[in-house]
Amino acid sequence: MTDSPVHNQPNTLGNVGLALSVSSLVLVFGFGLCALVGVQQGWIQLVGTPLFICSASSAFLGLVGAVLGAGGLFGSNRPRSSAIAGLLLGLSGVCLFFAVLGAVQN
Repeated sequence: MTDSPVHNQPNTLGNVGLALSVSSLVLVFGFGLCALVGVQQGWIQLVGTPLFICSASSAFLGLVGAVLGAGGLFGSNRPRSSAIAGLLLGLSGVCLFFAVLGAVQN
C-alpha cells in the first residue's frame, strides 16, 4: 500500500471554472485587440459600446470562472490543478479587461 493520496472523484467545479476562465481570457483578448486596433485606426467611436459590453460580459465570465475555481479548491480526494488554473486564468481575464480599458481611455 502506498501513502499517496488517490483522487477518486473528478473536480467538477474546478473543471467548469477552468473552461469558463479559458473562454473568458480568449474573448477578452480578442475584444481588447479589436478595441486597441480601433483606437489606433480611429474607428473606435463606431463600435466602442458593443466592444465594451462584450468585453465586460467576458470579464464577468472570468470572474465566475475564478469563483468556481476557488470553490473547486475545497473538498477531499479531488485534484486541485484545474481549480488553481481556473482561478488564475479567470483573474487574468478580469485584469486584462481593466488593462485594455485603461489603454483605450488614454
